Amino acid sequence: MEIDSRFPVRLDAISDAPEPLRAALLETLSAGESVRLLVHSPAFSTATAKSPATVLAIAANGWLVCAENEGGGASIEKCDFGNTLFFELTSILLSGQLKIFFAAVGTSYAATIKFNTVEERLYREAIDMMLAGIDPALARTTARDPKETALLDSWPIKFRDEANLYWPKGQHLRTAIQWPAIVGGFERELAPAGAILVTEREIVLISEKKGSPRQVEENFYESGAVVTFFPRLRLTDFHVGHHDRFGILALQVHAAHGGEKLEVVFPSEEELAVSKAMESVLLAK
Repeated sequence: MEIDSRFPVRLDAISDAPEPLRAALLETLSAGESVRLLVHSPAFSTATAKSPATVLAIAANGWLVCAENEGGGASIEKCDFGNTLFFELTSILLSGQLKIFFAAVGTSYAATIKFNTVEERLYREAIDMMLAGIDPALARTTARDPKETALLDSWPIKFRDEANLYWPKGQHLRTAIQWPAIVGGFERELAPAGAILVTEREIVLISEKKGSPRQVEENFYESGAVVTFFPRLRLTDFHVGHHDRFGILALQVHAAHGGEKLEVVFPSEEELAVSKAMESVLLAK
């Protein structure tokens, strides 16, 4: 098949991947191993950096990321679903990034893919597949209940659109919370606006993201979102604390071979709502 030199594309088979990615994939994947999704992203450049061409492969029991290296070969990062921790998807205009966090030898690592967001839907599909691989008991397709979508009706349109876009496929929405940015003196933003979606299978954190100004004199920023998907099965504990004007949600995620701790900052007046939302996650486990 013809490979687009600008945008990510779904490959029909490993043989469609360009070299040196093809050889590395054939060497790593077992003969006859079922591959459910192959996404190729060509080398991607931004104003500050250039990222290598990659292939993301989703198999029956795990995933792998194959990336070109400076030596003219290709490197592989791979993990089974049992040690995959969580996913972070960043989208700012045409610049996208997917980070897959996983555990090995008692430490957490991240495989990173950068891509043009024109075909971001392919990476959202990959995330849905990996979430289903982590928790197959709750991997089902159901229609969205109007009562669930009504939870988003009062949200700012930006967050409402993003919540509908990143709401994991086939999952019922248990609760949802959205908060504004925390602003200090001289209108300086101390913490970004954000939101949490709690489904039966995962916690989805949406955080407003601002890139660097294109022209300092105009103070014009590129804006987008960072969306983090935490599988319910990986959450081992949480704590909601308080510091001055801030509420802090500390999440502990863990798999067999290691874990990670993350913190989410939000306005202190949302502490009770965030606590109740997180308690509903642990009670459902």
